[in-house]
Amino acid sequence: MNARLVTGLVLLGAFGAALVFWPDTDDRTADTVGKSGPNVAIASPGSCLPCHAEVVAEWRQSMHSQAFTDPQVRAPDQSDNFRKPECIPCHAAEPIFSYGIEDGTRALARTARRQDGIDCLSCHGLPQGGVASSRTGLTAACQPVYEAKMQTDSLCAPCHNQHDTHVEWRASPAAERGETCFTCHMPPVKRDGSEAGAPRAGRDHRFLGGRDHDFAASSFTLAHELTDDGRQLSVTITNTFAGHNLPTDSRNRALDLVVTLLDARGAEVPKAEGVGDRFPGGETGTARLRFRNPYRSSGDPTTQIPAGESRTLTLPVPETARKAVIEVFYKLQPWIPDSEARWSERQEFELPG
Repeated sequence: MNARLVTGLVLLGAFGAALVFWPDTDDRTADTVGKSGPNVAIASPGSCLPCHAEVVAEWRQSMHSQAFTDPQVRAPDQSDNFRKPECIPCHAAEPIFSYGIEDGTRALARTARRQDGIDCLSCHGLPQGGVASSRTGLTAACQPVYEAKMQTDSLCAPCHNQHDTHVEWRASPAAERGETCFTCHMPPVKRDGSEAGAPRAGRDHRFLGGRDHDFAASSFTLAHELTDDGRQLSVTITNTFAGHNLPTDSRNRALDLVVTLLDARGAEVPKAEGVGDRFPGGETGTARLRFRNPYRSSGDPTTQIPAGESRTLTLPVPETARKAVIEVFYKLQPWIPDSEARWSERQEFELPG
C-alpha cells in the first residue's frame, strides 16, 4: 500500500517499572490526556524512551514525527506555515481516543507540543488516563488498557480519510483480502534488547509511505508492448500493491509516467502529437501521463490509479527512433521538474530499426 501516512499500533510492553518523565525540547508543556499515576507523566515521545527506545527511534524517522515541521507541509501552497487552520488537526492531532473513533470522525487539533506532529499520544493517549494497547493483560506503570480498535483501520481514518484514502482502501482488493493499513505500513518486527517485554513481536513505527523509494516503487509494475510492426508502443502502469489509489492522500502529490524515444544519435524524438499533456513540470518526453488527485478548486477530475487497475500510454514510434526510455517520477509538488522528483524509476530498451 502506498502514498500514504497511517497512525501507530503497538507501543506498549508488559512490565512494572515506573516511567521517567523525559520532556522533549522547545515546548515542555504536558498534555492533560495521558497522565496515568503519581510517578508517571506520559507527556511526550520522550516519556516513552526509557522503555520503548526502539519504537521512539523508528517514530523519529517517520513523517508522523515531522507532520508539523516538514518544510513541504509548511510551504505556501500547502499549510502556508499553518495559516490554514484546517490543516492543524491532522498534523498535530489530539489523542484520537479522546473523542472516539467512529466512521466520519475527524481529528482535533491540540495546542501543546505541536512540533511533535503525530506522536505516541495521538494514537495511544486515553482520556481516562493510561495508554491504549493492542494487547490484552498488560501491566505497566503507564497503565496500558486494551483497545480493540488499535488493530483496525479506524485508527487511521480520522486523519487519512480527509482525502478519501480510507474510502479508497475499502474499495480495494486489499480490503477484500482482510489487509489493513498496518499490513503494509507497519510490518511486523521483533523487539529485543532493552525494549519493554523483549523479546517480543511488534510493528514498525516508521510508517513507510510514498517518500520511501523502495517501498513506494513496489506498489506498481510497468509493462510495454510493440505493435504494428514496431511502429506503435504501449506502456502500461498497474497499481499492483497499494491498498488505495496511486498516488493517494495529499493533493500536491503527482506520479508522472514519461516515455522518451531517442534516435540513433541519442537525441530526443519530438513530442508525439495528440498524446499526453504539457504542463508546468512536464515539458519533456515524447509522451507522458500524470496521475493525481487535483486541487478541489480546479474542478479537474482525478487521474489516480485505483488499486488493482492499470493505465496505458500509447504513442507512435517513428522510423528514426532507436531506443525507448520509460520513467516514473514521484513529485511532492505537481509543477516541479522531473529532476526535482522525490524519486524515479527507469527502464530502457532498443527499438527495431
